[in-house]
Amino acid sequence: MNPRPAIERLAGVMVPLFSLRTRSDAGIGDIAALDAMTGLASSMGDRAILLLPIDETSPGEASPYSALSVFAIDPIYIGLDGLAGVIPGDVERVRRELAHVPLSDRLTIRAARLELLEAAFRHFTARSDERAAVTDFALRHRGWLHDYALFRALKDRFDLAPWEDWPDELRRRETAALDRAKAELAPAIDKYMYWQFLAHRQWTEVHAHARARGVMLGGDLAFSPAHDSAEVWANQELFDFNRTVGAPPDAFNPEGQKWGLPSPRWDRIRADGFALLRKRIRHARELYDFIRIDHVVGLYRTFSFGLVQGAKGGFSPAAEPDQRALGEAVLGAILEEAGATIVVAEDLGVIPPFVRASLSALGVPGYKVMRWEKINDGTPAEAFVSPADYPEISLATTGTHDTDTLAEWWDTAPAAERARMLALLVPAPAATRNAKVGFEQMRDAMLAALYASPSRMVMIPMQDLFGWRERINLPGTVGPANWSWRLPHAIEDIGHDPASSARVAQLRAMAIQAGR
Repeated sequence: MNPRPAIERLAGVMVPLFSLRTRSDAGIGDIAALDAMTGLASSMGDRAILLLPIDETSPGEASPYSALSVFAIDPIYIGLDGLAGVIPGDVERVRRELAHVPLSDRLTIRAARLELLEAAFRHFTARSDERAAVTDFALRHRGWLHDYALFRALKDRFDLAPWEDWPDELRRRETAALDRAKAELAPAIDKYMYWQFLAHRQWTEVHAHARARGVMLGGDLAFSPAHDSAEVWANQELFDFNRTVGAPPDAFNPEGQKWGLPSPRWDRIRADGFALLRKRIRHARELYDFIRIDHVVGLYRTFSFGLVQGAKGGFSPAAEPDQRALGEAVLGAILEEAGATIVVAEDLGVIPPFVRASLSALGVPGYKVMRWEKINDGTPAEAFVSPADYPEISLATTGTHDTDTLAEWWDTAPAAERARMLALLVPAPAATRNAKVGFEQMRDAMLAALYASPSRMVMIPMQDLFGWRERINLPGTVGPANWSWRLPHAIEDIGHDPASSARVAQLRAMAIQAGR
C-alpha cells in the first residue's frame, strides 16, 4: 500500500449542502450556494468544508444516508440560474413560490425545481449543442450512469414502487427485459443522464472555484447503498436481503438501531475484489479532496438484525481476528483507490479498541469529539481529555450531524459536567470560574483549545462556530425536524451584517493564531 498523503494542519467547517441559504434561494441549498459557502469559509479561515452525502434520494426521503443511488448527485441540488432553455422569469417564480416552504416539505421543493429541469431537458432534446459533451460524460461514467438512469426511468414507470415489486423479469434483470425497457424508456433515460451531466458540470466548476480559494471539499461516504437503490438492484448477489444493517445498543438508542440497509455479503464482496466499493471511491475522488468514511466500524464488523419481529442482532464476522482482517482488507481497497485523496474515518459510538489501533496503523484519522473524550469516566475523578493530548492523525471537533449542538449541550449539561469542562478551559479559581463564565466564553475557549491541538484536522459544525442551537438530526427518530436545518441567514448577509462579520473575523484570527 502506498504511504498515505500528508495532511496539512487546517481548520474546516461541517455543513450539509441542503442547509445552505443565499439571497437567491429556492427552497434548499444547491451547488450554486456551495460556491458562496466556499467564499465564506475562506473568510473564516477555514480551508475545508465537510458535507453530508449529496446522493439522490426518493422524493419524500429526507435522510441523505438512504439514497436511490450512491453515485448520482441529487438533481434537486442543480443550480437554477443560467440553465439553457429555462426562462429567468420562471426561476424567479419558483423562488417566490418556495420562499416560505420549509425544507421538511421536500416534495413541494423537489416538484418546483424539477419543473425547471424538465424545461432544460426539453431544450436539450430540441437542440444538439451539448450532445457531444453529454455523450462524453456518459462514456466516462458508464460504470454507474446507465444502470442508474434505467433504474430511475423504471421507478417512474412503476410509480416509485421498490424494485423488488417490479415484474419478475425486471427484478431479476433478464437481458431481454432490460433491452426492451431501454428502448421503451429511452427519453426518460436520456433525461436522467442529462440531469447528471448538468449536476456534475456545475460541481466541477464550483470545485475549481473552491480550490482557487484554497478551500478543500469533503464528502461523506454512506456505509451502504439503500435497499431500494440502483446499485443494490444491479448487484443483488452482494447483499443479504434477509438481514438489515443497524447499530448495537448505545447512548443514542438502548434497543439498537435498524437502518433498513441490506446486509453486505462480505465473502462475495471480497471475492469480487471490492469492485463496487472501489468504483465508489474512484467516483468520490473526482468530486472531493477528502472523504469521510461513515460508520467505519461496520467495515470491520457489520451489525445486523434478522427480519423476524424481535430478532436479536449480531456481528459479522463474529470473531475479532476475522473482524480486523476484514476491516483492513476493505480499508486497504479504499485507500488504494483514494490515492492522494485524504480519507478520514467516523469511528464514534461503540468502537472496540482494536478498530482504533487498526486505523492508527493505517494512518487514517479518526474522530475526537471533545465532550466525549474523557478519562476515569463515571468515577469521582472523571475529567475531559485536553485537546493538547490528541494525536496528530485525528480529526478534532465539537460534534457531528448526529449530536446536539454545542449550545444545546451547554444548556442541558449537568452542573458537574459544566464544571469539569470549565476546569479544563478556564484558568481561574473554581468559584470565580463557575459563577462568571457564560456560553460564549466557554465556546470560544473550546474552539481555541481544539484549534491549538495537535490534530491535523479540526472540523467544526457550522452551528457551533456561531452558537446556533438547532441540530441537524436526532438519531433513532423520524420527524420533520430531522435533516431540515438551514442557515438562519443568507450567506451574503453573514458576510455583511456587522455582528456576523465581526464573528467571521474572530474565527479567522483564531485559525491563523493556531497555525491553521
